[in-house]
Amino acid sequence: MLELSASDRGGFHVVRLAGELTAVDAGRLENTIGELGVGEAGHMALELSELKSIDSSGLSALIHLVTRARLTRGRVVLVAPSAFVSGILNVTRLDRWFDVCGTLSDAERWMRDA
Repeated sequence: MLELSASDRGGFHVVRLAGELTAVDAGRLENTIGELGVGEAGHMALELSELKSIDSSGLSALIHLVTRARLTRGRVVLVAPSAFVSGILNVTRLDRWFDVCGTLSDAERWMRDA
């Protein structure tokens, strides 16, 4: 089960994901992100340190969110992916496609400087 919470960090949103991101919750994640305005030149940090697992539908949802943001000049950065998520990103070579930061402070600097 996916737990998610969102907050405004002054210029961008932070969405914290915990638990499991699977097909069951991928649509809910996309709906929540859509409500925050990413995809309309919005900027967002997805904090993933407590995301214990992700399946192909969850990974697809992340790809869709980043693609939609990039098409509208928005930015999405993955922050502190858990070891499992980092492994998936590495094996799929998506760690080279996603923007990834180690900490929320790093993401904030990246958002400001980009």
